[in-house]
Amino acid sequence: MRDASAALMLLTGCAGSGALREDTEPLRAEIRALRRENDVLASRVEVLSGRVDLLTARATRAAPGPRATAEAATSPAPELVVPPDLVVVKVKPLDAARPSPRPVPPARLARVAPPVPTAVPISEPEPERLDALVRGRPRPIAVEADGELRTARGREGLDRAHALEDFTTRYPRHPHADNALVEAAAAYAEAGRQEAGCALASRAVEEYPAGDAMSDALERLARCEARRAPEAERRVLERLVAEYPGTPAAQRAGARLSSISGSAGEPSPGDVPARSGP
Repeated sequence: MRDASAALMLLTGCAGSGALREDTEPLRAEIRALRRENDVLASRVEVLSGRVDLLTARATRAAPGPRATAEAATSPAPELVVPPDLVVVKVKPLDAARPSPRPVPPARLARVAPPVPTAVPISEPEPERLDALVRGRPRPIAVEADGELRTARGREGLDRAHALEDFTTRYPRHPHADNALVEAAAAYAEAGRQEAGCALASRAVEEYPAGDAMSDALERLARCEARRAPEAERRVLERLVAEYPGTPAAQRAGARLSSISGSAGEPSPGDVPARSGP
């Protein structure tokens, strides 16, 4: 490029005429164009050189060193740990020809019973146990209840009736609670409290139908009905004779039925069909 410029200048100086200047002007324009192209190529070369240097640096950082390569080549491969109790199960493929299960209609799903609640209900403790805990006495409840029953039976008049009734309220599950209730009804009747005694007799019949004092409770209730409704008395006496034969209360009830039938001009009831026992 410099040789061409020097030759051009030499020719221009030697010629010195206007015709030579006109001939050298296109050459100057071509030289300027070549310079511009040369500058563009130089800038491209610099950009490409920078990219090559960047790629070389990345490759150097990514590639492992010779020591790491040697260690990787000499280290043994990790062994596959297989559990001793591993069982291989072969699953049979589904038969493509088997029809798929039919979907359950929504109406049938709606009729499915709801899940059963599993919550445990809270049960209230027995009154006698709470009473024993409040007093803080170490004695068993049964021993304490028996003592209270003996004390109540040792009283007289209305005090006896109140004590026996209070005993059945405090210990409703005691084995002698029904007997205490019937005894309280008799004590009320002896003290002139007929309505209170009849109420306790009716309560004994309703609350303790399997108790051993049922025959005495029915006899006491029949006496109450005798003052209110004779027909109700007859039904109670007939039930007593039929359901509890052989008991002293049933024998007295049979005599009472004979007396009622004789006074009314009716034949004696005779033997009433009875069950085997209470």
